[in-house]
Amino acid sequence: MGRVKVTHDKKVAIKTLLETGLSQRAVARLSNVSQKCVFGVSNKLKQKLPLSNTPEQGPKKAFTPTDDRRLLRIMKKDRTQSSQMLASEWTLSNGKKMSAPTVRRLLLSMGYKSYTAKKKPMRKPAQIKQRVIFARDHQYWTTEWNNVIWSDEAHFEVLNRKNGSLVCRLKSENNEPFNFVPRVQGGGGSVSVWGCMS
Repeated sequence: MGRVKVTHDKKVAIKTLLETGLSQRAVARLSNVSQKCVFGVSNKLKQKLPLSNTPEQGPKKAFTPTDDRRLLRIMKKDRTQSSQMLASEWTLSNGKKMSAPTVRRLLLSMGYKSYTAKKKPMRKPAQIKQRVIFARDHQYWTTEWNNVIWSDEAHFEVLNRKNGSLVCRLKSENNEPFNFVPRVQGGGGSVSVWGCMS
């Protein structure tokens, strides 16, 4: 982990304590900073330099904004990839080495987190079209629904239950297509239930 920048206000407080005649060790203890930091402020005062941080101070970022965008493009190709797989693909694509923890940290800093993918019944395009037509034809029904009996059957899986898949996404991308995993009911042993209601 890189050095943490000391704020300008903290440096002014250190300067005030140094001017009272306290030792650098005492000032470091009272200000809750390292003795090296107090020594740096003292040197700046002797040389009559400004206390503000220069642009090159502080920890250097290993990856540029362009690198961040490239990582996002790789991740968006397949949102179910693990951070280890993303790191490997990144290294192969441009030669720069990146670890899996770094991938996770960069994605988190951009707002991307891993969530469990939602499951929904698999629908063919023809079935989706029929449902839309039905919804449009009956969208203005009110009392007509009182003459309809609804019946349905369901198959609940008992065996071969699979764990959820993780999808890397923003919190606001809750209902995007890549956040769903198609599933077929009744795989690996099931219990069938039929019922109706009006």
